[in-house]
Amino acid sequence: MLASFDKLAAGQSVEFVNDHEPKALRASVESERSGITLWDVRNQGDGRWIARITRLPDPSVTGDAPRVAFLRRCTMFRNVPKDLLREIDRVAKERTYHDRMVIVAEGTNWAELGIVRRGIVEVTRATDEDREIVLYDVSPCSMFNEAAVFDEGTAEVTVIARGDVDTVELPATFIRQLLQRSPEAAAGCARFFAQRQRRLSGAAGNLAFGRVLTRIARVLLDYASPDEGMARGVGGVERITQSDLAARVGTVRDMGSRALSHLEDLGAIELRRGRVVRLDRAKLDDVVKTTK
Repeated sequence: MLASFDKLAAGQSVEFVNDHEPKALRASVESERSGITLWDVRNQGDGRWIARITRLPDPSVTGDAPRVAFLRRCTMFRNVPKDLLREIDRVAKERTYHDRMVIVAEGTNWAELGIVRRGIVEVTRATDEDREIVLYDVSPCSMFNEAAVFDEGTAEVTVIARGDVDTVELPATFIRQLLQRSPEAAAGCARFFAQRQRRLSGAAGNLAFGRVLTRIARVLLDYASPDEGMARGVGGVERITQSDLAARVGTVRDMGSRALSHLEDLGAIELRRGRVVRLDRAKLDDVVKTTK
């Protein structure tokens, strides 16, 4: 993939179809070719993921400021004219959060649109039984707190840093005005929401219809390398505790622990001190398909 990417001229793209979201491939390519890759991954809703990778011009050639170059890689802003990108850059603030720090608390007024620049954040929701369910992760170039920004209400979820996280934060009033001025930003925002809706629908279906073993296998598939056999997972999987996994699938820690032990017995994962360190994509996929 890297060799093929290096043959692209600036502005050229390569597109391929996959049967899952290629998170591991994305993490690998972006770490090796930082700042010059533009990913556009679309869930088509029929078991197909279309991934388009574009080689961007080097920021040193275009004269873009580092934050402008970053904004160009975000779905909402990638087609916005350069003068508007510079305007966005002027109002943006950058912040760093450390592991398990709460960025946005459910029910509060947080008048910013957050975008992850480095790291991953979790979006969670408390249940009536005082349990926490992880709805989804937010990875680099994706945004959070969008509901409160666009309907001007309070935050309906809690956003938590997983590991060290850098964010770009934009004033809510500025963003609402921007969508009225820029059809490119409005179209990018609509597309982002469509993809998030597909992700939430998939998560809801997993919670509602699968057994605990199946639900955990589905979650872990997101972190499995495309490599054949047992392989290291996507960066971040080693920080997920048994309690975290239980929260992601709506169960208690003991049930999650038993499911992980069973997956290890099946040869689908390798545990170290209770954490998942290696995964076998094919075997996890078999569990998802055969365990009802």
